[in-house]
Amino acid sequence: MEIKDKVLLSFIEENLHLSFSTQKEVGEFFKELELLKGITFEEFIKDKELKFTGNKKQDTTKFLKLIREYRYPVMSKAMNRVKGLINQVKAKNIKVEYPENLEGDKFTLTIDIKSEDDVEKMIQHLEKRKEDMKKLITIIKHGG
Repeated sequence: MEIKDKVLLSFIEENLHLSFSTQKEVGEFFKELELLKGITFEEFIKDKELKFTGNKKQDTTKFLKLIREYRYPVMSKAMNRVKGLINQVKAKNIKVEYPENLEGDKFTLTIDIKSEDDVEKMIQHLEKRKEDMKKLITIIKHGG
């Protein structure tokens, strides 16, 4: 979908660095917002009082996070919980992978073990994080 809102196009060009597909997503979001809630792009930006740093990469990340949380509040809340739990579970030698958009029923741990001591450290770490892992799998299986 081509963005026709000149104010939105100008805003994107001045403040953001978007791929074509992400630009399309932003255009669809604001078209839906206006159709469903009667809120224009200008009203949305004014209401959210966005402040930009001038760093297009950081500003783009901040802007996309804001509109995605607004558009998908339940999913955003669930993803924030998942990310928080993952930060608790992962460690220097432990990587955690989870299904994108919680569309799956498992998460994967990858553990790098280089010595006998690492085995004990990993077991102890995972034992301490057992409840976090149980919460994580519950959230993933129930999609939030």
